[in-house]
Amino acid sequence: MTNSNLALEVELSAKIVRATTAYNIGKPCISNKAFDALVNKLHSINPNNKILKTPFGGNKLSSLDNARLEEWYRGIRKNTDVVIEPKIDGVALAVQYQYGELQLAYTRSGRDVTRYAYEVLNIPKTIKEKKKITFRGELYAFDEPAPKSQRVAAAQLRRKKPNCELLSFVAFQILDTSLDHVDQLQDLYCFGFQVNNYFVVNNFWDIKDLHNQWLSGHLWNNLPTDGIVAKINDKHIQETLGQSEKCPQWALALKS
Repeated sequence: MTNSNLALEVELSAKIVRATTAYNIGKPCISNKAFDALVNKLHSINPNNKILKTPFGGNKLSSLDNARLEEWYRGIRKNTDVVIEPKIDGVALAVQYQYGELQLAYTRSGRDVTRYAYEVLNIPKTIKEKKKITFRGELYAFDEPAPKSQRVAAAQLRRKKPNCELLSFVAFQILDTSLDHVDQLQDLYCFGFQVNNYFVVNNFWDIKDLHNQWLSGHLWNNLPTDGIVAKINDKHIQETLGQSEKCPQWALALKS
């Protein structure tokens, strides 16, 4: 690595750390698009940089790619089912259960926030499943628009005496499962989690149409969203497409 690349890597790392810290305390200093650009640039210089590695605290809560829909869809077989969901602007959260009881909750950075999860009204404290199981979702302020919904949620997670009645949790994934995505959503609902409405489509133009509906404010306008998410439904196809250093190749965030 040249001296100029090393200096740029250090500079990018510092900017990402500062932006991540600001985001985690509910005071984001740059846009999501600008943050993604910093991460992509750092990854192109050194994909093994330590700040790009998996955090402690359990399964990695990967982020979503926001490449162009045309580029992403080009690699998908015709008539493949794609699930379209709202992209909630909140704090990424995983909740883990064992012997049917909530035992752990952690953020993307790996921070243990279990005591806060116990105070969020719509996070089940018990479920009808004895084995260890982890669910992924988003914690947000339900009465606030995006991006304030994220800032309020992040702020509550750093308070000694939080007001978690302001917060809601929506679940959208079961980690380490062989189920297709729609089956996961149905199981999440049966476990007692909030699950948002979704669409299942199988062509490029339906995805484009739903994105345009969101852009015009006619889709999920009752939720604090900063985009929509497209996910391949079939688990086998998901595994075939795999995951990059940063995000799954079978899912895409479509924003403004």
